[in-house]
Amino acid sequence: MTASRTRKRRLMDEQIRHMRERGERLRQAAQSVGITTHAAKAAGVPYTTLRDYMNGGEMKLTSLAALARVCGVSLDWIAYGTGSTPDTPPDRTGQPAIRGGSQVVIPWIDSQDEGLRIGRNWLDTTISRDSAGLRLVSVSGDAMTPTLRDGDLALIDTGARQIKGGAIYALDVGDGIMIRRLEKRLGGGIRALSDHDRYPPQDLTQSEADELIVLGEVVWAGGPPRA
Repeated sequence: MTASRTRKRRLMDEQIRHMRERGERLRQAAQSVGITTHAAKAAGVPYTTLRDYMNGGEMKLTSLAALARVCGVSLDWIAYGTGSTPDTPPDRTGQPAIRGGSQVVIPWIDSQDEGLRIGRNWLDTTISRDSAGLRLVSVSGDAMTPTLRDGDLALIDTGARQIKGGAIYALDVGDGIMIRRLEKRLGGGIRALSDHDRYPPQDLTQSEADELIVLGEVVWAGGPPRA
């Protein structure tokens, strides 16, 4: 009886180890395309499901197949470590980066949850900003369509608050976060622009502009595939 229990325990431990290894390979694949939530959206899989998979949870074949397609890897590689692997981008020296290397946790701008892990290689090659000042925000509403759409994920550089013509900024409006394109006006003040033509521009006087709380410049945004 004791020997049987020992064998079962060993089998369970082995299964748990394999599931964790699969989860780690999936994490590596998702991070190879940038932000893991972006991979989840592109695959049509809830981020909570992807997170459970990456943490070693049981994987549904249809969801895993969609994630593998988006990440450019084979199911065999995720399941067994064989077959096609994620592309490894070069670092700034031009040398291939070490797969599974450093990651950066980017906090949400409103401090919700724990932030998201992002591959440093993708961050360096895509954004080239100091990661210490980066924050995440979820886009709400259609005012910045088609540039930004409702539900998109945006990266904000909180170290870039100096307004420069035509750049997009996240603004603290008291009861939430508003994203607008800002331009300086001749004679003082600021013009806030929406990219959707349904919303008229808003002109702020210099005194109003001085009270404007700029959280940072939007330096990247992404979402699910668009028709």
